Amino acid sequence: MTAELAIVVTILAGAVVLFVTDRVRLDAVALLVVLALAMTGVVTPAEALAGFADPLVALIAGLLLLVR
Repeated sequence: MTAELAIVVTILAGAVVLFVTDRVRLDAVALLVVLALAMTGVVTPAEALAGFADPLVALIAGLLLLVR
């Protein structure tokens, strides 16, 4: 197992625990995962922020704001 794979599995396991316990809001967990991947160097900051340029992401964020 490479170091990058171990980092990704650890971040994913942490996200699953946070999702299941529901102690942190779902959108905050998702942003924390993106931030953790960028800070550990698994993805570049440009790759981490590239998903926010997709209109579908903006639509889902808007729906989450309306639901809350």
